[in-house]
Amino acid sequence: MENLILILYVLILVSLNVVFFTLFRKGILNLMVSGIIMMVLAPVIGFSSGDVFLHFYDWSSGGTGEGAGYGGAFLGFITIANGILILVIGVIRWILNFVKK
Repeated sequence: MENLILILYVLILVSLNVVFFTLFRKGILNLMVSGIIMMVLAPVIGFSSGDVFLHFYDWSSGGTGEGAGYGGAFLGFITIANGILILVIGVIRWILNFVKK
């Protein structure tokens, strides 16, 4: 079940990136705003994935389920790093356009 959750996470992250860059190419959305949106979504994605990991945890194994929380936090950190990367790319593009003008 964990593999399905990770595949869904990767699909969501890739689809968000495709949507953000498509909207940027069409001139509808700025990359800086896209990065901020992604960083705002990071805790939501992290907590919800941790909750889903914890929901499908095998409690009969005698563990405490800490790995589910760590996995959710890791996915949240990956999402926030992706948002920071998009934001930095947007800032660099804005600076380059400002210098050109």
